[in-house]
Amino acid sequence: MTLMRLTLDTVYLFEEEEAGSTRMGLYVRVLDNAGTQVAEFRWNRRNGEVEDNFQYPLDGDQEYPSVLVFDIGGVPGGIGRLHVKAYTDNDERWPDEGHHENFLGEAEVVFDTREPSQLGQVLLGPTTTDNGHTGYAVTGVLETVPPHGFRQARLVFRDVVVFDDENSDFTHMGLYVRAFAPAQGGAEAIDQELLRWNNGGDRVFDEALFPLASGLPSPVTTLAVGGPTRIWVEAYTHDDEAWPSGGAYENFLGRAMITIDPNEPDTLGRHVLGPTQTDQTHNGFLLTMSSELLPPDATPNLEITGVEVTQATQHFAPPAGGPQHALAAGKATLVRVYLDSGIDPREGGTVDGVVGTLTLNGGSFTTRSLNPITARPIAQVDRGQIAHTLNFLIPADRVTAGTAKIQVQAEVAGTLSNPMEVTADFRATRPVTVWMVRVSTPAVPALTPARYRAVADLLPLRYPIADTGGIVYYTVPGLTEIHTTRDLASEDGQGDFIDDLEDIQEDHGNDDQLLYAMLDHAVPLGKIGGLARYNDHVSFGYEDAITFAHEVGHLLGLRHAPCGGPENVDEDFTPPDGRTGEVGAGPLTPTPILHPATTGDLMSYCDVRSSWIGGYHWLRLLNTLSVRGEQADAAPPERPVHGTVPAALTTTSRPFPGQYVRVRGRVSRSGAVRWQPCLRTFRKPSPPRTVPGPVYTVSVEDAAGQVLASAPTAVVFDRHEQQEAAFGARLPYAARAHRVVLRRDGTELGALVVPSGAPQFILNTPLSTPEIDTEGVLHLRWQRLDVGEPEPRPAFTYFVRFTNADGTFAPRPGVSLSGTSFDLDLRTMPGHERCVAQVIATNGYQTSYVQTPAFALPPRPPEVLLGAVEGPLLNAQGSSPQHGPITGADVAWLVDGRAAATGVSFDARSTGSGAHAIAVRITDRDGLDITAPLGTYDGTSGQRLPVPPAQ
Repeated sequence: MTLMRLTLDTVYLFEEEEAGSTRMGLYVRVLDNAGTQVAEFRWNRRNGEVEDNFQYPLDGDQEYPSVLVFDIGGVPGGIGRLHVKAYTDNDERWPDEGHHENFLGEAEVVFDTREPSQLGQVLLGPTTTDNGHTGYAVTGVLETVPPHGFRQARLVFRDVVVFDDENSDFTHMGLYVRAFAPAQGGAEAIDQELLRWNNGGDRVFDEALFPLASGLPSPVTTLAVGGPTRIWVEAYTHDDEAWPSGGAYENFLGRAMITIDPNEPDTLGRHVLGPTQTDQTHNGFLLTMSSELLPPDATPNLEITGVEVTQATQHFAPPAGGPQHALAAGKATLVRVYLDSGIDPREGGTVDGVVGTLTLNGGSFTTRSLNPITARPIAQVDRGQIAHTLNFLIPADRVTAGTAKIQVQAEVAGTLSNPMEVTADFRATRPVTVWMVRVSTPAVPALTPARYRAVADLLPLRYPIADTGGIVYYTVPGLTEIHTTRDLASEDGQGDFIDDLEDIQEDHGNDDQLLYAMLDHAVPLGKIGGLARYNDHVSFGYEDAITFAHEVGHLLGLRHAPCGGPENVDEDFTPPDGRTGEVGAGPLTPTPILHPATTGDLMSYCDVRSSWIGGYHWLRLLNTLSVRGEQADAAPPERPVHGTVPAALTTTSRPFPGQYVRVRGRVSRSGAVRWQPCLRTFRKPSPPRTVPGPVYTVSVEDAAGQVLASAPTAVVFDRHEQQEAAFGARLPYAARAHRVVLRRDGTELGALVVPSGAPQFILNTPLSTPEIDTEGVLHLRWQRLDVGEPEPRPAFTYFVRFTNADGTFAPRPGVSLSGTSFDLDLRTMPGHERCVAQVIATNGYQTSYVQTPAFALPPRPPEVLLGAVEGPLLNAQGSSPQHGPITGADVAWLVDGRAAATGVSFDARSTGSGAHAIAVRITDRDGLDITAPLGTYDGTSGQRLPVPPAQ
């Protein structure tokens, strides 16, 4: 008995005896010396047509593979024959001897298995057609097959190179790899799919290499083989199908096949399958892979099969490329290395004590793995188990903007794995700028600043921002803590409160500054945990990290993920169930914590206490926050210069000179409109945001109905039980305004009639600078001038605005006032040589103001905003009432009374052994400073030491 293998490679068609293309049937038979058929191959180019003077790969299919394994008989072998015939016919799918228009001839090769010189490359033909022309020639390889023997083989599928996807643009591609073998050598028969790949759902394009790391179920597989085993691949493309296949495709990119044999070393190692030939006779694709035999005992043979470079959400990093998605610079990065133990599961499959080394950028940084692990067969590795991967942590200060090369290698018991290098794209991102506002109610006090920061400082765990300096905190002078009497458990009260927040920052912020008013959990909020107004960068919510991340996400332009039944859903969100779809990772914890791929995305209503960020929103935020490399170290944006008015006493009201009018109101689902007072303002309109659903517009018209100004407005219903939604816009001020109109898809829903004149009122006190107690409280009193006139008189709504001659700040400590008095504590206001307080009144559209005489307030010293101070990493930044956030070199860390470092963070372990007193000093641009002692720290552990009991 002698096993043989015939691998059929190509057929070259010289003449097919037709004027154009036609169909061809080619038949190869293997006969023993008695003429008995022992193997057969058939080919008709997948029912496609053929042409003269073309070479075609004999790529076969599952029923008629182009690799034939057969026993020719005889001891120790014998004589056999290879015989080929071919026919053509325009109408027959399988032209044959009984159904053909042309016979292309036949050829035969006789061989003897006992004579090596008759084995190797074979040529069948060229044949002669029935018209006397040269027909075709078939090439192949004939070789003996060693005796069968059982082994475990590891296959690693690496890359696919697409030459031509047969589409004019990007398209979807489905690639499928299967294995076939009869029962042999103690191994069961094999007929299984090893890999399917569609580039993670993304489209492909011509002349490009794509890693197969996202292939399913894994790019690495182990097969129990006993003899020759065929590995077969085919691929399809389709513009509209995510998984093109033999049942749904527009173009066939061809197929290729190889044979591996555990008893034949020449069939193992690195392989290239292809290039294939498409159904348009172009080069289709080639696939690279490797095969190796695993040790027959429990000796480990480690193989790194893939690497994930991850921040918050995982995206598989292929062996030949970087992560699918860019990451953020300045952020601690978890590197997970996937290993195959190389041990036969029948021998236990696992090996303990595997460690490894990571090298960054050719040696600029090297680190060992976090913990030893137990390596196992790759089929048993669960991505959701942190202990199933060899893990490394790259510290945030080593993660710089640009492309990084990361090389990893594992070792155990003196043996090394293959080294693997991947690249990662790290982008510089600007910080998220947050206005700190803490809220008290009659029953519940406000949170402390430290509690606010403790919650907000967790944002880098979920967001693509730097771990240190990824958030810049603004404080509003006199409004770091606000008191509200609104009913926050009701929809109306919630809307009124967010109106108040918008009013506070109306003239004081810009689109990069996001206001989050944080409340204690003891404050009842009805059915919500937080609320954001998309167009105005204001929000409020409870003191938890998930609510904070969710509402700030809205302010940065994110809509809901479709899980848990929210409205205002992002219809492009993937995956469509609103889950993260990927294992989430928190690399900042001592032992990285993983979040299952079934966790609800943080912008969904699922898993509201444990939601995490998925890849879709990670990328949206990264694109929003990314900056060019040279901008990464720039200082936070300056507080905007606001419109100014002369710093002079104005006792009788004048028109407020703001160039814009803020329009605001609420609309019900049925279209009923409730208007709120319009207000002239210096603040420019923000770029409009689009949301799905009807198109709403706000316009200002004159008495003749001519539109003087118009702008779209976002109307968002977040919850099914929500009855009204806010709308708003900032439009150029129009003196001829007669009506303000809200329309939905062009249909008028409601209009606000503009009063004919501006509000008339006077300032009663103070009327001179000596009346102003600059070290106490400013008592503002004013009076309407139309008192006693016939009703109805338009209602006036008042606001108190504090500013100066330069317009460098303009908070509104008093908003939506109906009375005619307000007490302003000047001790909390920023200093300037020429300060003024303004009372602004609106009658619904027209806006007037009165103003106190100018007075001087001394510059206020900065305050310290402490973050984590227990150690070893300490965090702090400053805030100046005059100048805003203080970061960078103006934050100094003092160790035992001496300056040791600057910046918003400090590692207490850098102080050296022993106990050390640490403080932080904040200095503003005027040279005013404040120092905050933090305590005594152990220089080795970096932890703060307990305060000793008083003597």
